[in-house]
Amino acid sequence: MPYARRLLPLTIATAVIVAAWVIVSVAVVPTDATEGVRQKLTYLHPAFAIITLIAFVVGAFFAWQHLKHDRPLDDLRSYVAIHMGQVFCLAALLTGAIWGRTAWGVWWDWGEPVLVTFGIIYLLYATYQPMRFAIEDPERQARTASVFAVSAGIFAPVCFGVVRMTTNLLHPQPLDDPGSNLPGTAGLAFLLSVLALGALCVTLWHLEVVHKSTRIRVRQLQRQVEGEDAVPVVARASSPVTL
Repeated sequence: MPYARRLLPLTIATAVIVAAWVIVSVAVVPTDATEGVRQKLTYLHPAFAIITLIAFVVGAFFAWQHLKHDRPLDDLRSYVAIHMGQVFCLAALLTGAIWGRTAWGVWWDWGEPVLVTFGIIYLLYATYQPMRFAIEDPERQARTASVFAVSAGIFAPVCFGVVRMTTNLLHPQPLDDPGSNLPGTAGLAFLLSVLALGALCVTLWHLEVVHKSTRIRVRQLQRQVEGEDAVPVVARASSPVTL
């Protein structure tokens, strides 16, 4: 499988980028006199949020490909991308809560539109697996999940973008304010954080696709050995049992 062959070089590249990110953000970038150690979350929390939205859009893309071409492998790709997005979304909320506690004195502020919008997006995608696995028929399950993924994949980044552009925010906006853009090594650390977490997400995505595809093939071989009717591998990719 092509995904399996890519795992080793992807893992090595990801390790190198992550190491560079950690070294620059921890040892190279000076600690801000006002923000203190809290500044280091600038090189973590926003990147989690960015990769979250990208993962959900990727999930929507593969879901659209599944609906268009009826390739169950695209359904599997979409499922894994959304799973990665859910993990990174939770990480974004947790790191945001830590930042909020140190900056605002509270873990959660219902008056902050970006925070609440991201919470809504997380809850929206939290319904994906329960909705999917409540449907027993594999083909109907895959189609319904793909429709959900496409709809949510359009809603999430558009909703987040609109709120961010049209509302006065408590969140600091260092990339939007010309007077407070991240300078020098701080900008490099921010860029590396996005690249590192993006590479980590891609590597984990490949790993999970390989794992689930391998399980599908093993179960097919088991059925052949047991004398059951052979089920095509691609047909098993959308089964709730294999996911």
